[in-house]
Amino acid sequence: MGEVLDFFRKLFDTSDWPPRWHCGEWSDFHGWLYIISDLLIWSAYFAIPLTILKYVSRRVDVRFVRAYFLFAAFILACGSTHLLDAVIFWFPAYRLSALVRFITGVVSWITVFYLVRMVPVALSMKSAEELEKEVRERERVEEQLRITVRQLNEAQEIARMGHWQWDIATNSVSWSDALFKVYGLPPDPAGLNYEFFLERVHPDDRAYVDEAIRNAFQTRHFEPFTHRIVLPDASVRVLQAKGEILLNTEGQITAMIGTGQDITEQFEAQKELSEKSMQLEATNAELQKFAYVASHDLQEPLRKILTFTSLLQQEAGVISESGKPYFEKIAGAASRMQKLIDDILKFSNLSRMDAAFERVSLNEVVETVLNDLEVAISESGAQVTVGQLPALYGIRSQLEQLFQNLLRNAIKFARPGVPPLISVQGRLLQAKELPAEVRDQLPQNPAEPALVTLRRKWVEVSVQDNGIGFDPVYSEKIFEVFQRLHPARAYQGTGIGLAIVRKIADHHNGVVRATGTPGEGALFTFYFPQKHT
Repeated sequence: MGEVLDFFRKLFDTSDWPPRWHCGEWSDFHGWLYIISDLLIWSAYFAIPLTILKYVSRRVDVRFVRAYFLFAAFILACGSTHLLDAVIFWFPAYRLSALVRFITGVVSWITVFYLVRMVPVALSMKSAEELEKEVRERERVEEQLRITVRQLNEAQEIARMGHWQWDIATNSVSWSDALFKVYGLPPDPAGLNYEFFLERVHPDDRAYVDEAIRNAFQTRHFEPFTHRIVLPDASVRVLQAKGEILLNTEGQITAMIGTGQDITEQFEAQKELSEKSMQLEATNAELQKFAYVASHDLQEPLRKILTFTSLLQQEAGVISESGKPYFEKIAGAASRMQKLIDDILKFSNLSRMDAAFERVSLNEVVETVLNDLEVAISESGAQVTVGQLPALYGIRSQLEQLFQNLLRNAIKFARPGVPPLISVQGRLLQAKELPAEVRDQLPQNPAEPALVTLRRKWVEVSVQDNGIGFDPVYSEKIFEVFQRLHPARAYQGTGIGLAIVRKIADHHNGVVRATGTPGEGALFTFYFPQKHT
């Protein structure tokens, strides 16, 4: 043990030996030949591991990386022994040389053990013949793929659809033959780029098409849209564009791929349907006017019935005791009839868009409604929590009517003996945050591209209660006119309130949804565009 400690204490001590030049008879030629040879071997041994490490660092698919590093360490250690052999001619560090040689031996055997373990794995790798077989199989699959591509092109021609690909880095675009046909052009891939495509877009649509593409870059999501193109014969066609963003391993956009489909016939059919819808709306307007006048004419006889019934009930002795219940039933029926007519008038008036859209604070609207329902809230012991609600552009009177119907129902349909707990919450959403089922229900306006609708900000407001709830199977039926889930004797009402809510949502180009659980409560959520166009 003493010799070992003494060895490491004198590791760099050279006093025990003379430099190698003084050991034996060295001629200049012999000595320098020895020194230069060792230096050449050392420099080569030093360069080899650097080359290996450079190769490994630049290839991400290298196998047996540990073997490369061990081999590099082994060569570097061997080279160090030759360097020390050259240095010893002037600096006789024999102890250091011995230690380096020992380290070289250890690294050498570690490398040997690793290679022994690695050989079976290397032998299990595919041979050249196996790789050739794999290449042949790949060629067969590629031939099958070419057949599939031909079939796909034929299907695209039938559907008047073509596909495209855009390389972002080079701004080069490739079109399928079917897409060239859609654009009325001969198949010629030369010179295709984004600007070439944009020049074929109808001048009035170029700005929003370009914005749609830029928006896809920002959101990394290609939102489908429709646009018009101009063919070489000056005819105009309508296309639907769908696409997908391609990213590399670093999350950077490298390309876009997608399809363009000629939907001119469908678009014209939709336009014709829209015109017929407008005609139908005009007819409905006339019917609504008739219903409005008829309802007003019905009001007067009902008022007289209620007035004279009340007068007769006040006259002592005019009505016998046995007749009083009948008069009370007449008065009750007339009151219900008057309420029904009032609700019909409200429902009819919703179709009259005389009121202008203006910026409305929903918190102010809810506050007004809560003041109107103060008595009902007090009598029922209801607790109403209202969060910070966004403002939107709408018709204030209709929004007040919407909240009044929802809050009145939340109070009316409370569980027996359980005070109503009502929560009104809201937030502002981006179009991409809308639930998929809501986006599917958005009103379709042929005059307004879908891109414009989905570019808006949206307001989400929910009204939740802890009342009797309802079976989810009725989540759509409850919005129909005169639909009641409970008998009139149990819960007063005409069955028009929620129909009015949906009609108000339609007038604001929005969507209202209802979910409920029997015995646990109901949740009504509506989505309105923040701005009206």
